[in-house]
Amino acid sequence: MSQCKGKVIAIGEIKTGESQRGKWASQQWVVEEQGQQYPEHWVLETFGEDNIHKFDLHVGDMVEVRYTARSSEKNGSYYPSNRPWEVVKEQQPA
Repeated sequence: MSQCKGKVIAIGEIKTGESQRGKWASQQWVVEEQGQQYPEHWVLETFGEDNIHKFDLHVGDMVEVRYTARSSEKNGSYYPSNRPWEVVKEQQPA
């Protein structure tokens, strides 16, 4: 398990398709570490429409994310993917 904390600075379009296992949906988004001269950036990818809607992310949200770093192989090349399984939003002042 890995984790990151920061501000959501970008959210991609929801991509959908169909595979041998059925319909799928995914969305990439970026978290930027705050308060550092050279901040880290994490690209995360949420799979499943249910998860996309459950996390309900917006640019500017401050979040703490727990994710699994994975990779997949296709035709001899490996592709990394950081898949979040828990997103906690920092409460914004009212």
